[in-house]
Amino acid sequence: MPVEITDSVSVDVPVEVHRLPWEAVVCREAQAPSSAAETAKMTVGKIPYLGGIEPEERPTLPGYDSGIACLLLGVFLLLAFNLSRYSTYIKTFTQDLWSVRRRENVFNVRTINETRVQMSLVLLVCVCEGILAHAVTSDTPLWYHLGMFPVILILSAVAVAYYGAQTVAYRLVGYVFSDKVTSRQWVKGFSSSQSLLGLALTVPALLVLFNPGTAFIMVPIAVFLYFTARLIFICKGFRLFYHNFDSLVYFILYLCTLEIIPLILLVRAYDFIAYFQP
Repeated sequence: MPVEITDSVSVDVPVEVHRLPWEAVVCREAQAPSSAAETAKMTVGKIPYLGGIEPEERPTLPGYDSGIACLLLGVFLLLAFNLSRYSTYIKTFTQDLWSVRRRENVFNVRTINETRVQMSLVLLVCVCEGILAHAVTSDTPLWYHLGMFPVILILSAVAVAYYGAQTVAYRLVGYVFSDKVTSRQWVKGFSSSQSLLGLALTVPALLVLFNPGTAFIMVPIAVFLYFTARLIFICKGFRLFYHNFDSLVYFILYLCTLEIIPLILLVRAYDFIAYFQP
């Protein structure tokens, strides 16, 4: 007699659940009832496919912006093209920072190639200052309206203009109140201090660019480095121009006119821009 074979899939096989004596089916809601605040956030019933949490756009990191990347790449390429001349520039770098020797060595005369190295470092410090200034003022409504790359470009251009205006002011003051040699040493000290600042600000600027969360640490470090470079330059100016107690009065006037008031004007200009609603 043939045996009928049934499909095991089509047969409902009862599944016995073996529980231990102390295990019992309990309701978790009865053990730990939800609070009123939790119950208010619950949705009961069918949820339409358009319902749910509104998606938010993922914030874009400044380092991933193509314009900012091209700007940094251009600066670094300019530095790389002049890399072979850095050894010659560094030999006179410390002298320009601190030395007040009036009779210079004939081998320490600045060449066109070394001037290109210095200008590339000055461009680096201006771009780094623009990046750090954007990091500390990123919540400005006008900045948000323009975008990251135009704002960093504008702030870097402001830093270049500020550097140029200071260089012209230092040359004018040196021409009026001192001789040609002292004025040249003073301007060289300013350019060298800015070159040193550019090398020092590179790491904080890159960290802020690719990790904006580190701005609260990197920006104070950058401010400290900025004032340290300024202090080195001011000390050299004091050594160059101080002759007696009467010259101290002129030196204080110089500090107020060229070092303090321009920074105050920049802060005032930013305060005006911060409250501007586009």
